[in-house]
Amino acid sequence: MYMRKLFHCIKEIWGALNRSIYVGPRYESNMRALTFASIVSAILGLILVSFDISSHNYPLLFASFSTFLAGVGCGICTHVLKNRELAIKFPTLFCIFFITTYVLTAAGEGSAIMWSLFVPLGVCYFVSVKYGIYLSVYFTLLISAVLYSPLGERYTEFYNHMFITRFPIVYAGISIFTCMAMIQYHRTALFEIDHASRLSEEVERQTAVVKQQSLKIEQLSLQTIHTLANAIDAKDPYTKGHSARVSLYSEKLATSLGWDEDRIADLKYAALLHDIGKIGIPDSILNNPRMLTDIEFNIIKSHTSIGREMLKDRTIIKMADDVAGSHHERYDGKGYPDGLKGKEISEEARIVAIADAFDAMSSDRVYRRSCNRDYIRSELEKGKGKQFDPEFTDAFIMLWNSGELDEIRDTYSSREGDASETEASTALLQEVVETFVTQGSKDEIDITTGIMSRNAGEKAIARAMKQESGCLVFMDVDNLKKINDTYGHEAGDKILHIMGNTLTENSKDCMCCRLGGDEFLIFLRNTSEIEAGKRMIKIINDFEDNKKDDSRISIASISAGLVMCSPRDSYTDVYNKADKALYHVKQNGKSSFDFYNEELETTALETIDLSRLVDSIKNSGSYVGAMNVEYREFAKLYEFVTNLEQRFDYSFRLIMISLNPSDDVAYSTEELDRSMYNMEQSIRQTIRDVDVLTRFGKSQFLVIFLGADKEGVKTALDRIFRSYFKINGSGSFIPTYSAVDNMN
Repeated sequence: MYMRKLFHCIKEIWGALNRSIYVGPRYESNMRALTFASIVSAILGLILVSFDISSHNYPLLFASFSTFLAGVGCGICTHVLKNRELAIKFPTLFCIFFITTYVLTAAGEGSAIMWSLFVPLGVCYFVSVKYGIYLSVYFTLLISAVLYSPLGERYTEFYNHMFITRFPIVYAGISIFTCMAMIQYHRTALFEIDHASRLSEEVERQTAVVKQQSLKIEQLSLQTIHTLANAIDAKDPYTKGHSARVSLYSEKLATSLGWDEDRIADLKYAALLHDIGKIGIPDSILNNPRMLTDIEFNIIKSHTSIGREMLKDRTIIKMADDVAGSHHERYDGKGYPDGLKGKEISEEARIVAIADAFDAMSSDRVYRRSCNRDYIRSELEKGKGKQFDPEFTDAFIMLWNSGELDEIRDTYSSREGDASETEASTALLQEVVETFVTQGSKDEIDITTGIMSRNAGEKAIARAMKQESGCLVFMDVDNLKKINDTYGHEAGDKILHIMGNTLTENSKDCMCCRLGGDEFLIFLRNTSEIEAGKRMIKIINDFEDNKKDDSRISIASISAGLVMCSPRDSYTDVYNKADKALYHVKQNGKSSFDFYNEELETTALETIDLSRLVDSIKNSGSYVGAMNVEYREFAKLYEFVTNLEQRFDYSFRLIMISLNPSDDVAYSTEELDRSMYNMEQSIRQTIRDVDVLTRFGKSQFLVIFLGADKEGVKTALDRIFRSYFKINGSGSFIPTYSAVDNMN
């Protein structure tokens, strides 16, 4: 009964030791345990050396110094040499030297026996179970042999006869107990290892399942990429299969350059999406058969930035965002959007640039037929070092000469798209456009200026005004209608584009949107009245700098009304106050800005000084070319001029200019519209600013020539027709005219 309780008590103590003292190895090589063992051994050695150095007992001093060396050596092996096996063996060997010296010389007298008991236990706990058992067996045999040798007489001075005669049995029992405990511990460790092994197998199984699911997701994603590429090409019937061909051309070129398979795969799928940004470009511009205006071309160029923004956080395909954003960069640094040069452009983008240009030249486009082989080869050669990477271009031409690229073109040129695939592609494209938040939907972004539209902008500004104080700016572009009437909507769109760029450049800590027409709204966050005034001066100066190179838009300027506000103010009230401040600026000469104050409420009711109004009209700019009006306004002006003629005998002539199709020549609506536009430009730039022009019907113009005789009219018409043929070429339409004067 008592023995059972004693054994249970010993077992509990042993368990407590395992839980609290044990920091040793699970696999006989734990770094923490070795560190602990080295520190304990070194400190113990220093303590023993400090006690033994004055005894002049050299064997004892050697044994103590061995303990210190064991600790230092274990630490060096563990942390300097990083050799855990040597770190285990080093203290074990020194323990053998230490205890053997103690026992054989009886230098420590009776304490040698106690050391020989505790050292194996320490080694078992802190260094190695295996080496601890070895030491326990070794010291049991050593003590047993010594006690029955002449050296045993030294121990009789410290222990009675019964202890000496029975000590080997007791020591052996303790050693056996130690061995059993270590074996049990080792079995526990083995169980834990087995459990860990089973856990590891389960983790591997689950990892395999996750990999399989990831592979399925990746396959679905890649299928989506193919579908999306088809949807991009579906926006333009002339580019059908373009993305797939560029992808395969790029893959072939990368393979010939010796790229690894993973990188080639990434390039292949990145090339499929190189034109993904075109989903943000209106079809009317993408499929425009005539020469693009500067503004339209800038909109086309924005597909690189849109594509990069769409793909920048997509990790399934490496370099996809870079390829979408940089495939129109040039090797000489003259490309867009960033003007990168040479090796600054990624290799993937340089490859796709060549493949893209090659496919564009070898395919039909809405404005031309495909180019022949000699022309394409010549363009590739001329582009080396300028548009294209020279090394990649040479490799591409070699591939082309081998016939591998022709196989791709033949395959993808003749393949007709499946109707269901086209329908799915179109549906997917619509979904992408609707969810493309970063660039904004058609209701959120004003395509002419590139800033927020009224619907999205007013909501965003109203929310911001509820959260923080600032300054609301109601801004207006002066003389926009006059520019449209005089130079056409191309010039008007250009000034709006410049306005959008100016506001974007000055958009730090502010929000801006286009309200419509020539009106803009800006909210300057957390600013004072002085700072708001400085910001407006900078915006006006930047606007003037941006438009100075085009004489057609020189009369454009900015007027603005500003009002300081806080979150307590109503958006509607602040908006109306800014509008009143703008109206006040407009009344007083435009081209300026002013802050709202209460005096505007009263002065708005006063009549404006007539001389000030005259000055405002004089300073508002002048027309160049004919007065271009709508037909109803033209009819009113005709009646007005007729009354002038009847009252004051003032002569005028009415001219009708018509565009008639050439005989047996088929023409398209687009071609007629282009010819009418060119004729309108020719008329407006040729006749005087006192003459009046309107479009009458689908293919005719009416012009009122004031105070002109027949010869003057004929001379003017000759200039108009020469200008028309110079701009339009021979074309499918021949201009003719008929004239009546005020007497007929």
